[in-house]
Amino acid sequence: MSDTSYTTLQRTLRTIAAAMENACDALADVQAVMKGNALFAAETAGLLDDADGDARYVEMTSAISTLLWGVVIDTRQTRDAAADVGSTAQEAAARHKSKYGPLDELRTTRSTKTPKPGFFDED
Repeated sequence: MSDTSYTTLQRTLRTIAAAMENACDALADVQAVMKGNALFAAETAGLLDDADGDARYVEMTSAISTLLWGVVIDTRQTRDAAADVGSTAQEAAARHKSKYGPLDELRTTRSTKTPKPGFFDED
């Protein structure tokens, strides 16, 4: 099968969908690590407070926990966006294939050559 704009677009859409799936997996890993870090920081802040540690260190550690929870939330939103892009790319590839796939199959399997663009122009 020759490389056509049809096959190029199909390959590009599949590549985008696969990249977004990989991004979702990586973001899930990041989210899990950040969640663990946020929990650890919150636990550490509690232990510091229970041990009558310096209040500023308790506050800083607690603030770090809060910021890490923000990263967890933002990572989840980014992951959701990547999943949306991936599913949209898959849907676009399916629609494109159903609309233009038969035409591309016909064009690429026939034995006669297609005239160059502009062949039928009367200019």
